[in-house]
Amino acid sequence: MARVASAKRHAQAVFQIALEKKEVEQWRSELKTIAATLSDPQLRAILEDPKFHLDDKEKLISKCLPGISQLALNFAYLLVARQRLGILEQIVSEYERMADANQGLEHARVVTALPIDKQEEAKLTERLAAITGKKVVLTTEVDPAIIGGFVARIGDKLIDGSTKAKLEALKRRLVTQA
Repeated sequence: MARVASAKRHAQAVFQIALEKKEVEQWRSELKTIAATLSDPQLRAILEDPKFHLDDKEKLISKCLPGISQLALNFAYLLVARQRLGILEQIVSEYERMADANQGLEHARVVTALPIDKQEEAKLTERLAAITGKKVVLTTEVDPAIIGGFVARIGDKLIDGSTKAKLEALKRRLVTQA
């Protein structure tokens, strides 16, 4: 949990800088590049090895990340210095969520019992957009365990319209009445 909170704080700090400088999309791209580059196992091993001096690590990072802005490089240096490379993917994910929300986009993960076609997906996207008041980007999954209906997660909201949830609610009502 501390790792998630730390990733959120780092992402929020970077997002504030990006907003102030009006470079939200540039930072999105640079963070993805940093994450992709620094996820290389051999490079990561060197960057996490305490035997190597921080100056040497910084030189290595700047060689591996040509064309990245100095502020983004400084952020990469900070993550290495504070031994936070393990949360870099979470930082990127959280930053992207913030950047999308800033543009009025909301990501929704929808689970259905059966695969849905494009027409049903479009209707569901439209309904979720009406609920959130934002444009919704839908990701679908299939889980037969929900029996029917759908379960949608939009940010921190959960909409459970599954048959399984309705049956469990009915069971609880029947048990309390008995």
